[in-house]
This record gives sequence, C-alpha cells and structure tokens, in this order.
Amino acid sequence: MGFVSFALQGNYKRFYNDLKELAPKVHKPAWFMFLDTAVCAMRYGSGLQDYLNFQFYNKKHAQRKTYVSVAYLDKVITKLSNIKWSPYISNKTNFHKNYGQYTRRDFFDPDGGYEAFEAFLERNPVFIYKPQIGQCGENVAKIITAEIEDRKAFYQNAMDAKACLEELVIQHPAWEALCPGCVNTLRVITGAAKGQSWLLFAATRVGSGKGVADNFHMGGSAALIDMETGKLTGNGIDKKLCELECTPSGVRFDGYEVPYWEEIKQLCLDAALVNDQIHFIGWDVAITPNGPLLIEGNRGSGFDLPQVITKQGMKGMLDDLMAKVEELEK
Repeated sequence: MGFVSFALQGNYKRFYNDLKELAPKVHKPAWFMFLDTAVCAMRYGSGLQDYLNFQFYNKKHAQRKTYVSVAYLDKVITKLSNIKWSPYISNKTNFHKNYGQYTRRDFFDPDGGYEAFEAFLERNPVFIYKPQIGQCGENVAKIITAEIEDRKAFYQNAMDAKACLEELVIQHPAWEALCPGCVNTLRVITGAAKGQSWLLFAATRVGSGKGVADNFHMGGSAALIDMETGKLTGNGIDKKLCELECTPSGVRFDGYEVPYWEEIKQLCLDAALVNDQIHFIGWDVAITPNGPLLIEGNRGSGFDLPQVITKQGMKGMLDDLMAKVEELEK
C-alpha cells in the first residue's frame, strides 16, 4: 500500500479527539499539533499513529528524522521483503508447510478436505482459530471441540472465512506466569542474505488478561529483551505509552529471565535461512516446556513496538540492514 493511500484511510476525527485529550498534558493546542502532524507526514513520511506513538509533539527535527516512519518502513519492506513472498510466509497455512520444523505443532490443511478436518478435531480437544491472513491478533479465538454443535457447518464457515486452525500451544510455566491464559510471545527481528542471518532486535509481548492474544495493538504490553543475557530490561509499556513495573499477574518485568533464550536465538537465525530472499522478518515466538517454537513470521516487522519501548528512533538499524544486504548480494 502506498503512503498516500495509507494516509487517506486515516481516522482524522478520532485522531483530533486524541490530540484534544493530549493538549492539556503537553501544553500545546490540538490545532497546532494537527498542523504539525501534516508537516511530519510531508517531511518524514509519518502517519497519525506515528505522531502519537513516538511523541513527535515533544521532539525536534534532529530526533524526528531518526525514527522509522510508516512510509520509510514501507520502502524498506518493498526493498528487502518483496511482496511476491507474501503467500510463502504471510499465509498461515503455507507458513506451517514451509517452516514446519520450527512451528512444531499440528494444524489443519484445508487441501485435505472434510476428512482431514475431522481428524484434526479428534487430535485436538482445544484449538486456535485465526484468519489465514491477518495481523495484530484480530479475530483469534480459542475453540473447544466438544462445544462445536454442527461440525459440517463449522467446517464450511471456516473454509469460507479462509481460517487457519492450529494446535493449542502449552506454555512454559515461567512464561505462562506473566499472563495466564494467553500465549505471551516474543518478537525477534532478523536479517538474512546469501546464507547468513543475524539478530536485530528482541522484545516480549504480554497479554492484558482479557483475551487469548498478547498483541501490543490489542491491549497488551511489551518489554525489551537484553539479547546478551536473555533477561527483560526496564519496565513494560503499553500502546498508550503507560509504563508498567509488573505484568497483569504481578510479575516484575525488569530482570525476568527468558527460558531457553539461546535456543530462541538459534531458532530464529535458522528459520531466517529457510528463505533468505526474505531479508527482513519479525518472528513471533512461543516458549513451551520443551523449548521454543514459531507462531508466525512477519514479512517486514512493524517498528512501532521497538521504537516505543526503546524510546528512540531506529532508522539507523534499517539503514544498516539495507546496506549489509546490498553488500552481501554484490
């Protein structure tokens, strides 16, 4: 999607209401920030949410220009993660097929028809229902097989909705403790080219306690991971930029150790080489009692979460990534 098309889809009325709510806190008129948002859009390619997420209303040009804006990210994804690979990695059933040694769980393949669906239900008393193509944890649900009253109708609805059905992930107890009842995933970003892969960033997402999705955009929170020690560092933060010392269950973020950290890093580095023509991937990783597994891969990871929790622009990281890929591919 081009930046102009993206901008035209903005909810400007809601955004202006957000600015009016923000105005007395930052001592700036809403109308001034609205005009400033337009300046930022033209100068940095930033969107409405960028202006709020990155607190551009409190930043000068020298800081603003260091941020990965929505337009700049689109440029990077276009260059490093060509859209032709979208069916390969973004379609969740294809993701299981192509990265099965790393997803490590049962799933229903629609090509198998109704008999395969029945067999999947027999193997899974509880399973996860999600859209084949989707993001931000939308329309993800936990389904109890015994509560399906009409299996044929459920099957047909799932096929019409192009749904993906997956085995329920059982978390490592230490990770379940962060927010019980929700798979609390890690976001690990990798670069890859010409048989080489490397880590760029890692954070954890923790659920809000109100659903099965942990996503930052669905009320969850996030915390930075020290990639050397495998420990959470600093407070958690949510989409409203509120800092949190503890998870919904009362676990303190700072210093909490990620189980299987070395295995998680290796998992993502190995998965990045399955198709190193997708040079830039954000992996969603779950941690089970037996080790890590991949939930999904994102062809070009969003950069709102990394920049919000680090409180700094990370454009330089993507500049370096593009330069490294270009050098390796000479």
